[in-house]
Amino acid sequence: MKQDVKLLPIARLYGKEFLVDIENRQFRNFRNADEVVRMHSKKGRQMMKNLQGSQWESFGVSTGIVSGVEV
Repeated sequence: MKQDVKLLPIARLYGKEFLVDIENRQFRNFRNADEVVRMHSKKGRQMMKNLQGSQWESFGVSTGIVSGVEV
């Protein structure tokens, strides 16, 4: 199984942690993979505005979308 593993910065916004995926232009909730905010959406533009002037302090590993996983 080939996975697209990336080290992405984590931004804290609205009391949640989001992986900041510049390449795919999206914010992904670090704790809930189903919550994705596109950077060009109204909410995404507001999130970008709130991040201006901040520095990345932590990073997380993203494996991208994983389908067909058995538990």
